[in-house]
Amino acid sequence: MSFGNHQGGNGFGGFPQQPPGFGGFPPQAPQQPPGQGQWGFQQQPPGFAGGYRTPAGPGPASAEETWFEVEVPSAGAPLPNRCACCCGPVETRRVATATVTIGRTHYTRRMDIPYCRACEAAAKGGGRRGFLHGLLGLGIAGVFPLLLSLAWLYAPAPATFAATPVVTLAALFALSKLWPDAPIARHRGATSGSRDAVWMLPFQVGQNATRLAGTNEAWMRELGALHHVQVAPRGKRVTRDVRFVLVPILATVLAIPVWFGLHGRVYFDNPTTSPITFDIDQGSASVTVAPNGHDDVYLPAGRALIDVMFDGRAVDRIAADVDHFGKHLASPFGRACYATFSTAYGSAVLTGPRTQMAPAGQRWHTLERVQNVLEPFPRSVSVGRGQSGAVRRRFTRVHCLTGTPLL
Repeated sequence: MSFGNHQGGNGFGGFPQQPPGFGGFPPQAPQQPPGQGQWGFQQQPPGFAGGYRTPAGPGPASAEETWFEVEVPSAGAPLPNRCACCCGPVETRRVATATVTIGRTHYTRRMDIPYCRACEAAAKGGGRRGFLHGLLGLGIAGVFPLLLSLAWLYAPAPATFAATPVVTLAALFALSKLWPDAPIARHRGATSGSRDAVWMLPFQVGQNATRLAGTNEAWMRELGALHHVQVAPRGKRVTRDVRFVLVPILATVLAIPVWFGLHGRVYFDNPTTSPITFDIDQGSASVTVAPNGHDDVYLPAGRALIDVMFDGRAVDRIAADVDHFGKHLASPFGRACYATFSTAYGSAVLTGPRTQMAPAGQRWHTLERVQNVLEPFPRSVSVGRGQSGAVRRRFTRVHCLTGTPLL
């Protein structure tokens, strides 16, 4: 008996060649270089929790947002001996804390969470990046009122305060694009790297039970199995960083003293029997005051020319020099008389004269350490802790001969 040569589509002994996987046996995958898996993707370390984004390719989009909760017996309970972020080898630890306040007493618990150095570096880098983003956003917000005052000298306070958080948010979004968070594939973790994979939840004071939350499902389930407790999925973790809420609020609060520091408060007094209008810097701002009345506005610090208008024509001009955080009074014609009065409240002792007349003939008055302008003294004042009295001063229009207050 002879055997033919297998040629063309014939196999051994002249039988037809079978397709790959014949007989129920799967075809063999081609050999890959060391360190790579099928299709050329990089092999994961032993014990790595699948389903999260890895260098081998993106996992579920929600993997970094989903978090789970486990309650352990105490803050000193043992933890799985793997990185809480990527299930890799333990090389360092990060402290997770939670603080509960009852009255004026603060209760704090801490746990050392295991990490590998790559995941720890990613978490630290994300925290520093967020802090610097917020700091730069506050810096931009602090400069914005100054820049706005240069471009729009008489910008009103409401417009400045409303625009500040908008500009701050735009700056934060621009910084997040120019300096983005590290990609999740950089460290094979269960989070984006800008925050910890495990954190501590608020606890009940007087009870040892401590609740931990984490985004690495495999590590959290191993923790639950270690203490024979259930692992509770808690849905999606909030992805928006707190700096996008906190920094605009702080920027608006910061813009308030900055704006007032760039302006001074000016009181306009009308001692005449006709209404007059104070035109500031050729129409940049104007104030109309009723007969024997007064009004006040905030003007940009620096020099200004104030024209006193009556019946559509200028009848007087006041050269103004507005101080930062200053108080001033403008009076037309320089014919009215003014004085500073001092009084003491509580146990305070008044030193110096009670009445001091202002120089006659002045149109522009700069007021220092004066609390009330063109208004009577209040019946009572508030003082700080440990104080039992205070001295208050007011500046008002008086009779030129007798010095009697007219307002």
